[in-house]
Amino acid sequence: MSLTGADMQAHRAAILAATGGPRDLPATGALLEDWLSQRSGNTTSVGALRTPDGAGVSNETVLFDATWVEEGAGPVRRPLALRVAPTAVRLFPDPLFEQQYQLLDQLHRRNLVRVAAMLWFEPDPSLLGAPFFVMGGLEGRVPISSPVYNAAGWLFDATPEQRRTAWTAAVTELTRIHRVPVDVYRFLDRPELGATGNQQQLGYWERYCDWCSDGRPDESQLATGQWLRDHAPVGPGGLAWDDARIGNMMFDEQFALVGVMDWEQVSSGGARHDLGWWLYFDHFHSTAQGVARLPGLGDRDETVSLWETLTGESAGDLSWYEAFAGHKLALISIRTLLAMGHPMQRALALTAGIRARVREVGGIDS
Repeated sequence: MSLTGADMQAHRAAILAATGGPRDLPATGALLEDWLSQRSGNTTSVGALRTPDGAGVSNETVLFDATWVEEGAGPVRRPLALRVAPTAVRLFPDPLFEQQYQLLDQLHRRNLVRVAAMLWFEPDPSLLGAPFFVMGGLEGRVPISSPVYNAAGWLFDATPEQRRTAWTAAVTELTRIHRVPVDVYRFLDRPELGATGNQQQLGYWERYCDWCSDGRPDESQLATGQWLRDHAPVGPGGLAWDDARIGNMMFDEQFALVGVMDWEQVSSGGARHDLGWWLYFDHFHSTAQGVARLPGLGDRDETVSLWETLTGESAGDLSWYEAFAGHKLALISIRTLLAMGHPMQRALALTAGIRARVREVGGIDS
């Protein structure tokens, strides 16, 4: 057995059940009206609250419309999004929720990466049960994972030329992330985990392996983690989105990129971590599910070639980074399955395909 994108809807429903069920949207809207009115200085009404289709569960997201009256301009309507820090069920031990807000605020203000405008941060957990922030809403379409975009949806219905437009915009934006100056993300440095960005990633995921299994990690996961440390390249650091995939990007009707989303795993590990994650998920959302990659979406060689052309750098051998990406995905999937109530042996069985792929791309002896 293996875990694929087709399981995500059931996972989301189970995680929501574990947290006490979906949020009361009308009550949330009423709280937001008062809070936004105080923050903005304008009497604000809130409506059309909804949760995004196909969204993940690492942070709770609610989309809504806010309307207020500006003097001399009449009613102003703006789409906004609410992000609430995880509490009852966490997919990451230390989500660095406020740091995400700070980073995204700088990326937007300095026009470094296409991300939503960060508007207000609320550290007080008494209002919605956890800290939260409100950001500008991005309007467009996302290639969601369930059903996998290579088999259904707006990318599937598009022409190869339109898909190529979207893919080229996506990889181009990825390279913008990798050119962000260090002063923007310096606060992400975690020297207690290692001296370099890559060592910090290894240290973080070694801790994650222990945390996600309540201190009883599986021997095969420990062995993979040790292999990754023993064979770690001395790669350059830099800002890493660390959830780099086209399914976390939004596009408009002309297939131009609107924004980059989901920064829960952001680190200073460097660009190769993003490339490894991108390549691993390209396989995970196509061949791994018995689905052909859609014509127009670049394959492995095209992705690496375009990235190298745009950055002027050589990507080098990315097999270690792909194996590390699969290792991280396996651990996150195990954590998700355990949070849903599955026993460890069931979680290991359902992630067998992911872990086998890690051994394959890394050349790790079974």
